[in-house]
Amino acid sequence: MWKSVALVAGLGGMFGAILAVAGRKLAVHTDPRIEEITNLLPGANCGSCGYPGCGGLAEAIVAGRDGVSPCLACSPDSKKKIARIMGFTGDIPLSPDLRKVARVACNGCKENAPKLYNYTGIKDCHLVAKYYGGPGKCNFGCLGFGSCVKMCPFHAISMSENGLPVIDYGKCSGCGICARQCPQMVLYITSASTKIHLKCNNRDKGKAAMVDCSVSCISCGMCAKVCPVQAITMREDANGSLPVIDHSKCIECGLCVQKCPRHCLHKLDPITTEHEHGTVATNKKSSCTSCPLGESCGQKQ
Repeated sequence: MWKSVALVAGLGGMFGAILAVAGRKLAVHTDPRIEEITNLLPGANCGSCGYPGCGGLAEAIVAGRDGVSPCLACSPDSKKKIARIMGFTGDIPLSPDLRKVARVACNGCKENAPKLYNYTGIKDCHLVAKYYGGPGKCNFGCLGFGSCVKMCPFHAISMSENGLPVIDYGKCSGCGICARQCPQMVLYITSASTKIHLKCNNRDKGKAAMVDCSVSCISCGMCAKVCPVQAITMREDANGSLPVIDHSKCIECGLCVQKCPRHCLHKLDPITTEHEHGTVATNKKSSCTSCPLGESCGQKQ
């Protein structure tokens, strides 16, 4: 009996030694920089960068397959630290338009957009969109059931009392998940420094659009006609037409906002400071100094 015990013990010791040696020889050594970079990334694992979470992007950065730029939620300070980890010692310039945020292209609140019927089912925008495009008359507006609120990994979206989403720009990272998941496409990602925005997604024209919402775009094209730098064009698609602003041309003179008969173009303050992911300064050009109309419009900026 003791011989059997000794034999089993000997075999156990031998196999244990073999496994120990194999473990050392076949061990996969992880670059410590991966963990350091992962800790500097936001940790939301939203996947907007195209990698399976923050760890996947960190591995790609260390392997030299990608940079930190795919992560829209990463703060400028964290990007500088990641660059230092990767051995970059020079000055690290940051674009003034680096920060991206989500905007809401709809102003069809409860007071502005009439309802076709009262919906009392499950409050999910994707589900509601299948029922005649939602309970509102406008087939392109916000449905108001807050699916974007549930999807935001940074908890930057809430629903207001008027039924429209509100973005907390102290938390919004511009990851784009809300924009990609919105069935109505009323959320979009843009530079935080831009001021002129179209708060409507309606593609209908004329009277049809007026019936849908009291502040809807009617595709009259007035904004495109008055723009002194041709920064606005009317985009036609299968559903109708809508003004599109080329922010690389826009000088933010505000003429389109003044002339819009439906008041669906808005001039908003740029979002530049105090957010959880760092601060980005802007250096936007002065409107009057670069505008072809000079000061003749009477609206000095």
